[in-house]
Amino acid sequence: MTPVSIPQPQLTYERRSAVLTILLLLVALLLGWWVKTAVQNATRTLDLAGFTADVPEGWLVQEGVGDLAFLARNPLALDELYRVSLVPATGELDAVAENRILARARLDNTYRLLTAEPIVFAGQDGYKVSFARVDLDSPGLPHVVEGLDYYFVQADEVMVLSLEAHSEHFAGALPAFQQFVQSVTYHPGE
Repeated sequence: MTPVSIPQPQLTYERRSAVLTILLLLVALLLGWWVKTAVQNATRTLDLAGFTADVPEGWLVQEGVGDLAFLARNPLALDELYRVSLVPATGELDAVAENRILARARLDNTYRLLTAEPIVFAGQDGYKVSFARVDLDSPGLPHVVEGLDYYFVQADEVMVLSLEAHSEHFAGALPAFQQFVQSVTYHPGE
């Protein structure tokens, strides 16, 4: 058998085609990633109950009653939600948090405190409470819901910003929630 040789111009053409195909594929992947990121990070500004906040686009928003100002829920993952509450400042942030922890534990015997500690978030002193509970109300097998509450003083009240999500999705939901927290402002008297 004699080896077959490919003419040099054809070999150059094939190499150039392969390189262009790879470059086109990389550009398409980068463009797809950019579109996916833009869609996932899209928000809309909400002005409700004296609060202004950027909530994820497409999320369901419900005005609250009592201490709950409003609730935003992911329609594609109903366990994922943000709560914004305003409670009276009955003492230091740790005392306010402890009162809410005790009230939740009385209402839900699956509620478990994970951590409670003072924090500084975006230059603002606050208090952070991490918790977990079992969702017994959803159809199918019960599952664990993780949660996080941030407490910040607002004049003579305490703003509580909360995240809840299925434990498997909690870590992925946290960065968007932290962006949400940074966007929330309270305008008393409005």
